[in-house]
Amino acid sequence: MKTKLHIIVLSSLIGVLLILYVIQYRQYSEFIVRQNHLLGEKIDTLKNVISDLETRVFWAERSNNVSQHRLPDQIVFCNDTLDLSNAVIREKVEREFYSLLSKQGQIQLYLKRSLRYLPMIESKLRESGLPEDLKYLAIHESALLPKIRSRSNAVGLWQFMRSTGRLYRLKISRYVDERQDPVKSTDAAIWMLKDLYRKFEDWPLVLASYNGGVNRVQRNIRQQKTSDFIALSLPEETERYYFKIIATKLILGDPVSYGFIIDEDDYFYTPKTRSVDFSIYANQMSLEEIANIAGLDLPYFKHLNPQFINAFLPRGSYTFYIPGDTYPLFVKNAETLAHLNFSVENEPKRDEPGE
Repeated sequence: MKTKLHIIVLSSLIGVLLILYVIQYRQYSEFIVRQNHLLGEKIDTLKNVISDLETRVFWAERSNNVSQHRLPDQIVFCNDTLDLSNAVIREKVEREFYSLLSKQGQIQLYLKRSLRYLPMIESKLRESGLPEDLKYLAIHESALLPKIRSRSNAVGLWQFMRSTGRLYRLKISRYVDERQDPVKSTDAAIWMLKDLYRKFEDWPLVLASYNGGVNRVQRNIRQQKTSDFIALSLPEETERYYFKIIATKLILGDPVSYGFIIDEDDYFYTPKTRSVDFSIYANQMSLEEIANIAGLDLPYFKHLNPQFINAFLPRGSYTFYIPGDTYPLFVKNAETLAHLNFSVENEPKRDEPGE
């Protein structure tokens, strides 16, 4: 009887031990599986890092040797195909291509500024039905610097002369120069480009007239009895302008292929901004007072609003841009001021001038 009891107890202990062993084995197996999974993730991460480094080294080595880069046989610009198998055309493009490619620091700055204004420009071009390739005009004209001024006193992203800016309804005064407003100057540039295309129905001629003037291009067409841009004899600056835009697209349209790699964190800071239409009823307000209402310091406010060129604004109506997250504070503070009236768009828009 005791022997049977011993056997039963021993069998029970063995069963318990087996159960514990199975539980521990399963737990250990699950631990091993988890560790293998984590190890696999780390290995994949390292592979990606190594691959990225290899890519960077490869393109960095290529970028240091300009002669390694070759032009394609053709390039599409504004939906037109430019045949680069033509030796004369290819030489003209290569002249501008290699010249721009040698300015590596400048190209890097183009890329770092690109998120600041190009999304807005691309969106407006699409909405207007114009080719997005026209964004390369702004890059070439101004290096995406809204306050830049040429030796001939052309100003802004699109380099409007004073008379042309006013023709396209941009305000220019002692206090405001909307040629320096990225949003309004882009609207004006699109208006102008549409007018030019209605005249010429040819994008190379549009670009030539954008650079050299409508009258000059029309005069050359009449005198030479051809409207073929490639066949026209134009002033050197005007002739080269088109090919410079082509070169800009070639490089900035595919910067990685030419050794220009930029991480997301390397782009210049670009806040989401909101445009505010407002009217001043007092004799004048300082920019500092307006900045304070929005909770911004003056240098940052002026950076977001390069169109304001004086420390004060007289009585009148204006548009300015502030970060979307500061708008509630602006509303709260502005509502207490009797000499200021304002309205705002319903939705925030990204980098309307941006930073």
